[in-house]
Amino acid sequence: MRFDLMRRIAALLLLALASFAQAQEKPAWKPLFDGKTLEGWKAADLFKPGETTVANGAIRLSQGKRGTNGAMTGVVSTRKDLPTKDYEFKYQARRVEGEDFFATVTFPVKDSHCSFVTGGWGGQTIGLSSLDGMDASENDTNGSFPFESSKWYAFRVRVTAGRIQSWIDDKQVVNLDIHDRKVGIRLECFACRPLGLATYRTTGEVRDLAIRTLTPAEITESNKRTEEK
Repeated sequence: MRFDLMRRIAALLLLALASFAQAQEKPAWKPLFDGKTLEGWKAADLFKPGETTVANGAIRLSQGKRGTNGAMTGVVSTRKDLPTKDYEFKYQARRVEGEDFFATVTFPVKDSHCSFVTGGWGGQTIGLSSLDGMDASENDTNGSFPFESSKWYAFRVRVTAGRIQSWIDDKQVVNLDIHDRKVGIRLECFACRPLGLATYRTTGEVRDLAIRTLTPAEITESNKRTEEK
């Protein structure tokens, strides 16, 4: 009798642990690009952009017309079900030719948007634009990364109500508490809302675009203020 009771308790504990583990499993990544067509995407409405094409499993954003106020080329998602917080977006990108940003991503942040700059201001500057009205070259997310032409890099951006985080390959390069910050984008990136990628005076390629929702544990940890960590 006592043995049966203990066995039932053990079974219930195992079931509870299994349910907890399942609840904490990271949701699967949802592909946003089929590698063959621009389904779910369209060329961003930028001034005198280059050509947007798909080849070899990647979206190519060709260099815009130089010597103009344009020179940006971009692609923007046409999906209507994109989250505005508690998500991660990832993609791979490389600079094919040129010397400026090759896959800057603009993404939703609650009721606003932000951009993660990849190789701007001469080719190596990274950071978020804009914060409190300041560009990535001016604010406290400003950094430098030694990008090499033709090399593929893995990018990942995580957004919650209280924090924006970014990674290049396995290196975290942005970890920003946004509780008391004004998050926005430059005027030039408006055409890339809600979710888009762009190049400037550069030809870039992007592939393996995907998104996933965060687990409750990930959301709780990300939303902590810096002083609470």
